[in-house]
Amino acid sequence: MKIRFLNSAMQDMQEIKDFIAKDNPAAAKRLIQSFKKKTNQLVQHPYSGRVIPETKYSNLRELIVSNYRIMYQVSDSFVTVFAVYESHRQYIGDKNSSDE
Repeated sequence: MKIRFLNSAMQDMQEIKDFIAKDNPAAAKRLIQSFKKKTNQLVQHPYSGRVIPETKYSNLRELIVSNYRIMYQVSDSFVTVFAVYESHRQYIGDKNSSDE
């Protein structure tokens, strides 16, 4: 299983990093490293995250890291990370379409 990040997820992580880095650059770097470490587990265990509660689709899942949701879709060949945002925000759907 391969992991890929859509542009939308990469942009989400960059915005999170930039915001946190204003006050604490080291913390921002650690958080992004945590995101990467957590998503790496999906290579071996793509269904290890929970189903996104706001959806009925079992292939749309999320991992929780600190106060953030890493949202991804599982397919036959890939785990596609499509969004990363604060855990209090609700998933509004259809952001998982390819925007590479």
